[in-house]
Amino acid sequence: MDLLYEIEEESIDKNRLDVFFIGQSGYILKTNECIIYIDPYLSDYIENPNGLSDKYMCRNYPSPIDPKKIKKCDAVICTHAHVDHMDPWTINQIKPQFQLHTSIGAYEMSEIALKKKHVEFVYPDKSYQVGPFDLIPFPAAHYQLTDEKGRPDCLSFLIKWRDKSLFFWGDGICYEGQHELLSNIQFDYFFAPINGRDSFREKRGIIGNLKESELANICAQLKIKNVIPNHYDMFNNNTGSISLFQTQINDVCPDQKVTILKCGEKFEA
Repeated sequence: MDLLYEIEEESIDKNRLDVFFIGQSGYILKTNECIIYIDPYLSDYIENPNGLSDKYMCRNYPSPIDPKKIKKCDAVICTHAHVDHMDPWTINQIKPQFQLHTSIGAYEMSEIALKKKHVEFVYPDKSYQVGPFDLIPFPAAHYQLTDEKGRPDCLSFLIKWRDKSLFFWGDGICYEGQHELLSNIQFDYFFAPINGRDSFREKRGIIGNLKESELANICAQLKIKNVIPNHYDMFNNNTGSISLFQTQINDVCPDQKVTILKCGEKFEA
C-alpha cells in the first residue's frame, strides 16, 4: 500500500494512535480526526544545487512522501531551523491549510513562507492544544539553549494523547538542569538522536547530537517505557550506530525496550 494513501485514507478506530517514521527525525502522528507532521524532511533540499548544494550530505534513500501530494495535514511541528527538520521545500509545498508550531527564532531563520495566522510560536513552560494533542515544549541545547537574542531556539516536545506521553527530542545534547525537568515524567515513547558529534564534523559546520552511550545513560536515569533512536539513517556523513546503541543499552539498562524503525514503518502507540 502506498504510504501516503495509508496515512490519509485508511480509517482507524477512535481509540488508536498511529506513529509513522518518515526518516531522520521525522514522524507523522495520526488519529481518526487529525494528522500531524513532526520535523518532516521530504525533499532533497540539502544536496540539491538549487538548495544548500551540499554534495557530502546526500539522502541514502528517496523521500517516502511527495509533499506536493499531501492532501491531509492539520499541523506541522518543527523542533528547530535546521533544514533536515524544518525543510522549506517540504513545508512550502504542503497544499492544505495547516498550523505550524515552532519557536520564533527557528521561524526567523527559515525560508518558510506562511501567513501569520497559520504560525504559532511556542515557548517552554507553556502548554498548547494541537487538535486532540497536548503540546508541551522543553528547551533543547544544540549546542546553546538560546539564540543571539536570548530566545529559546531549539526545542523538544512532549506530546500527550489521552494516557500516552511521547517525547520528541529533535536535535540536541544534554544540558545542566535537563534531568530535573524530565525526571518526573513517565515517557511511553522517547524519540531521540544517536548520531553523536566529533571535531571532524564540527569543523565542517555539522552541529552534533547525543552519542549512543549518552542516550543509553538517559534511559537508565529517566522513566522510559520504549526508546526509539533516530537521526542515524539518512546521511552517511552524519550517522550513528544502532548496534553500538543496543550494546550500550544492554550494558546500562538491559530491561529497556528499544524499537528500531525503518523509513515508512509505523507502530500503534
